[in-house]
Amino acid sequence: MLQWIALSLLLSITQGFASISDAVLEETLYGQFQAAIESSSKTKTQSYQGFTQFEQTVFVDALWDLAEEGSFKANKVLNQEAPLHFDLSQKLRIAILRLKYKKTTSLPVELEQELLNHLRNPSVETKVIYLIAAYEEVLLLAGASEVVSLARTHDQFFDIVQIEDSNSEMTNDEIGDLFHNAPDVTTYMNGEYVKSVKIFMFCRTNRLYPCLMVMKNIHGDAVRDDEGKLWSNPSLASSSRGLPSYVRNGNTPAGIHTIDSVMPVADSQLSFGKFRRMILNFVPKSSNEVLIKSLLPASSHNSDWWKPATVARDIGRNHLRIHGTGKINIDKNTPYYPFMRTSGCIAQRENIYDGVTYKDQRNLLDSVMKAMDLDMTYVNETNIKGILYVVEIDEQSAPVTLDDLALKGIE
Repeated sequence: MLQWIALSLLLSITQGFASISDAVLEETLYGQFQAAIESSSKTKTQSYQGFTQFEQTVFVDALWDLAEEGSFKANKVLNQEAPLHFDLSQKLRIAILRLKYKKTTSLPVELEQELLNHLRNPSVETKVIYLIAAYEEVLLLAGASEVVSLARTHDQFFDIVQIEDSNSEMTNDEIGDLFHNAPDVTTYMNGEYVKSVKIFMFCRTNRLYPCLMVMKNIHGDAVRDDEGKLWSNPSLASSSRGLPSYVRNGNTPAGIHTIDSVMPVADSQLSFGKFRRMILNFVPKSSNEVLIKSLLPASSHNSDWWKPATVARDIGRNHLRIHGTGKINIDKNTPYYPFMRTSGCIAQRENIYDGVTYKDQRNLLDSVMKAMDLDMTYVNETNIKGILYVVEIDEQSAPVTLDDLALKGIE
């Protein structure tokens, strides 16, 4: 059984966070788990018997990322099987990690049987199906063909297949309709986003090329500069690991996200830059995705372009942000220069390149506050709210430009 974090440490982390946002708590707990794993030889340990579902998820997230970074201590953890009392989806995630990093060549017998029993039920956990579909090749190599076969009898399995195989590009009419006729948000989430911006981020299907943001203010008007030109902001939504959006650390998922304030401080400036990062959340799950559809014009209701975000949400992706970076891109031949790719977040340009100083995150924060009729102050950054539409428009191998959008009726 895994025995790395003292229960007393866990309690010291979680006490006093009741009034702080879930994003802050989650990121703090994640950092504490990573630190405890890395310093395990110095930490008094107990079992994870007291872990809630939320804590299990954050712990496996922390372990997953350390393993992908080649952490020796994380690899030591992977030499052990998941605790029996962990949720099925988290036991499966740890088992997948153990297979990926050659800590074992097959699923534990008890876990395989638990999966088979679960998959024979008419109602199964979507997250479990999605994990099996996303890591089908790994599981088949481990001899779990019966698990995969049973998962394939459930319709959810093919949501992953559809994202891999389908071309979810929108037509020009759909793109124009989304920008010009996205519904107001008066009734969405009891009016929480009434005084918020709408940001539309248009990307290529090949995420190595930068996307372009345009924005509508709280009055529903397109944001423009002093000369009347459409405001725009380049961005990058590309996984540094080259992974698809339905797995952890993959590309930023296409679809709808909410923008919910900023992190309290600009810590971890090497990774996230000098300015506070904006918090992204998925639209909550609802019957037939009525909440998402309430943010879309009718022309998009039956489209597939927004579904990658729902799959990413249901497989358990999290920690999505918009941020800059202290890292420097030294390769001018990369299609995204001078951006830096991330672990799934939306990247902004930062630092000095060819004599030009980039502060895109600072400009974005200020532009959003101005569009919300707020004074552009540090204090008001915490009041930032918005709806973010991430849209793939075509397969061209070039950064998205305002000229591209003009051809689609956005100018």
